[in-house]
Amino acid sequence: MVPDLPAPATLCEKRHQGAQLVLDAAVRVLVRDGLDGLSVRRVATEAEFSIGAVQHHFPTKEALLVGAAEHITAQFQTRATALTRRVLDREGPIAAFEAFCQLLANSAPTHFADSQDTTASIIWLWYAAKSTQPGAVADAFTAGWSQTENYLATTISELFPNVAAKQEAAHLLAVLDGLAIARSTEPVRMPLERAAALVRRHINYLQHLNDS
Repeated sequence: MVPDLPAPATLCEKRHQGAQLVLDAAVRVLVRDGLDGLSVRRVATEAEFSIGAVQHHFPTKEALLVGAAEHITAQFQTRATALTRRVLDREGPIAAFEAFCQLLANSAPTHFADSQDTTASIIWLWYAAKSTQPGAVADAFTAGWSQTENYLATTISELFPNVAAKQEAAHLLAVLDGLAIARSTEPVRMPLERAAALVRRHINYLQHLNDS
């Protein structure tokens, strides 16, 4: 007698869960061991999977890096959506925009996010480092940050209609990116309070520029 086969949806869900476990392991390896320590073998050990199982989802180190960055970005987007909606309801659109910027700079208040968790910033930093070389990783990195800059430009144009939105979005993203790196690599020089004050100062600058 032929045994019943799992429903297609169940098989799909299992594959998805397996990929998520691999990505969780890749993130841990990147945070702990850095880009040089990332390998299919090490991720397989971390996830307690066979090498073949990892390669089924992510056949190369580069695929693991892109997958880990997209995994972290998806988690960030979920947190950012929840945070901005909460702040929007309480304090209005400009406060919600600032909350998003604080999260991107890894300087959100502790009651909104785990501000000591620099995992996302570390993963994005390794992602950026690998993106200095032409190829699939660089292409994915450029596409992701272009999407972020476009979002900032759209929001700035809505909140501050009298400023040059595209130029100011590029400026703001450079500031937030720099702060996130500093929060990850130099937490003594750039504690949460200092980073948050700098983000707030930039939002105030946009308001002043819009009103002048």
